[in-house]
Amino acid sequence: MLSQVEKSRLAELEQAFELFNETSLQLTHAYEALQHQVADLQRQLAQSDREKRKVADRLSRLLNLLPAGVIVLNQEDCIVEMNPSAQTILGEDALHRNWDVVVKNAFLMSNDAGELITHDDTVFQLSETMLDEALGKILLVQDVTAARHLQDHVNRHQRLSSMGEMAASLAHQIRTPLASALLYVSQMNSEHLDETKREKFVGKALHSLRHLEGLVKDMLQYAKGGKGSEQQVEITQLLELVKHAVENQVKHSNSQVQFDSFVPGMVVQGDMDGLVTALQNLIGNAIDVIGKEARVQVTVNKISDDKIDIVVSDNGPGIETDQLEKVFEPFYTSRAKGTGLGLAVVRAIAEAHNGQAWVKSIPGYGSRFGIRLPLADVKGME
Repeated sequence: MLSQVEKSRLAELEQAFELFNETSLQLTHAYEALQHQVADLQRQLAQSDREKRKVADRLSRLLNLLPAGVIVLNQEDCIVEMNPSAQTILGEDALHRNWDVVVKNAFLMSNDAGELITHDDTVFQLSETMLDEALGKILLVQDVTAARHLQDHVNRHQRLSSMGEMAASLAHQIRTPLASALLYVSQMNSEHLDETKREKFVGKALHSLRHLEGLVKDMLQYAKGGKGSEQQVEITQLLELVKHAVENQVKHSNSQVQFDSFVPGMVVQGDMDGLVTALQNLIGNAIDVIGKEARVQVTVNKISDDKIDIVVSDNGPGIETDQLEKVFEPFYTSRAKGTGLGLAVVRAIAEAHNGQAWVKSIPGYGSRFGIRLPLADVKGME
């Protein structure tokens, strides 16, 4: 027969077994639930993996079909990935090469607008976005040659349209000096005309004809958009030609034009004749506004490693603030004998050289007109 102590121990063991069974049962249920969760997560992962593969496949097909070049650079700026369009643009051997080296081999030049230009004048727009700092960047190179040509055609159409709009006004401008020239020339045939008057009529006729020449020159320059030949233009040589071009006007108006000294050797790429016309128009405009004894100063300022300003300053009456935005518009003029094309031609020429025309003026303190031009990379052209 069991003693009381043994019965008590037996009861404790039975309670311990019951507790163990309950715990085991709970662990079994928890394990089953965990298995269900694991299975559900595996299904979700499998679904997510399928979706990722589907997205990756679509992106891969899209990159293969994309007409623009997509390039991935690592942190050392080496090309690690390219789509087929990029291979066509850069060549298959561009992979794993430094981007700067590839650009020099594949393109002739680049400009401030982020464009890359090939030897056959194909223009590509370059865009980029940074990845994680440890990964590098993605570049997008797309052919914008057709868009650029279309824009050039639109600009030319707008200029020709403007020429049509000004025909009536220009006819009046031409008629007056032409009639004057004809009148003075007809008088020179008179037998009773003495030599002094004959010389006077010749001078007046030449003055009228030069006015006509200026009108025609401005029309032609504006119509062609400000740029003709493409050449290296040395700034020193450019200003020498401008000095000779304005010599007669300066002399007849008893004016002074001072050409300040500057660092020699600066070169721009473009049309010498067009740039001479632009600066001649700025100087001539200042003299015409002032009338007699104008004081004009021409300076060249290097504003950065790749840009210069050629500035024409005068001692004229200045320009009112509300007129500053209008002075470069075609046909806007405050002078009776002007066509309003002189400053419009200046802007057209500046923009044709990938630059810009600007003006600063305070009424009563004169005006400063400038042409900002990109400097040419002379070393890259040699």
